[in-house]
Amino acid sequence: ARYQNELAGVDTELLAERFYYQALSVAPQIGMPFNQLGTLAGSKYYNVEATYCYLRCIQSEVSFEGACGNLKRLYDKAAKMYQQLRKCETRRLSPSKKRGKDIKRLLVSFMYLQSLLQPKSR
Repeated sequence: ARYQNELAGVDTELLAERFYYQALSVAPQIGMPFNQLGTLAGSKYYNVEATYCYLRCIQSEVSFEGACGNLKRLYDKAAKMYQQLRKCETRRLSPSKKRGKDIKRLLVSFMYLQSLLQPKSR
């Protein structure tokens, strides 16, 4: 269902997500469904959701090796976004736009902090 979504343009994302959760209910020790859920999450919430899924995959009894690379890519993106956000000026924004920037700053900072707290062996 996920590949139909990517290749055929058929909106099957919710179906794919349901299948991955069903796989987890059958074999919760397998991490691969978490990796796939991370891929489905894409960049929602500035990658926080995908990061959670990849971390769950890595911590599973039977992890999936590709999740480490996926997680590293997200942490690299977070570091770049964090550096860009530090340069941004938010004082001249309207309250609603400032709120959006503040939320982005919080989530990106959280992701950057996560990357700093991870063991370097991964």
